[in-house]
Amino acid sequence: MYGVDIDMALLPGYKWLEVVPDKRGGKPTVKGTRVSVDDILEMLAAGWKPEEVAEELEIPLEAIYEALRFASKVLKKVTVIAEASS
Repeated sequence: MYGVDIDMALLPGYKWLEVVPDKRGGKPTVKGTRVSVDDILEMLAAGWKPEEVAEELEIPLEAIYEALRFASKVLKKVTVIAEASS
């Protein structure tokens, strides 16, 4: 990559998120941690409040909201092709 450390991919527009190929299988994580966006989403889906997730995982609340924004942008790019059931 041009001007980017090969060990880390930058996520433009995100202060708290990074992608490191050898960390968590290359999933987006909170910088300086092994907490993935998936981890955050699973806890929120299980009913945890954003403040509780931040406290439990010892990460900034702002990182929780960035993870949600990241997931939302990724989902907007997904196209689902469904077949009608018989």
